[in-house]
Amino acid sequence: MRATIVFLILAAAQASSSMAPAGFERLAARLPLELVRPAASSDVAGHYTGQTSELEARVGPFMGGEDLYLFPDGSYVYCEWTDVMPRTVFDKGKWSVDGSLVELVSDREIRWNPEVDRQHIVVRRKARKDEILLVATPRDVEYFEQKAADDPELMLLIVGMVRTEILADKTAPGVKARLMKQAWNPTLFRK
Repeated sequence: MRATIVFLILAAAQASSSMAPAGFERLAARLPLELVRPAASSDVAGHYTGQTSELEARVGPFMGGEDLYLFPDGSYVYCEWTDVMPRTVFDKGKWSVDGSLVELVSDREIRWNPEVDRQHIVVRRKARKDEILLVATPRDVEYFEQKAADDPELMLLIVGMVRTEILADKTAPGVKARLMKQAWNPTLFRK
């Protein structure tokens, strides 16, 4: 009986760790993280960016950046900007969340390679219970491992995108309309 209980406990632990997206263990081995398992996809909806005030305080002003908008209706818009290029939509489409993994699929009208990461692990630093970060897998997980050295928290901020704004059903349509009006210019990507 005792052996059966031990076996069941070990099997449950192995099953729960196998449910973690590929790469999570590699991140969590370097700093205290936990997976975010949203009850609904709307719990992950928001504006995500890598250019946070926390990172800026550590590395200085940004010359460029990226913004990912996950809308509650299941659509997304991904933008990039630099000091010489205004915020520009590079990709848009549909997103979904499965467990702790967000997946992006471009719309048919995206006929160029936006070079956007398609899968992101949803995590938070254990000390920040309200935080949500997206870390691209496998590319950003691999970069994190290579560069984390003695400051893995800084490297997490560099590779990850932090949710800086929650997008609710009421406000999201206005944000999306403004982005598409001001930053959608597919002629930039024609060959």
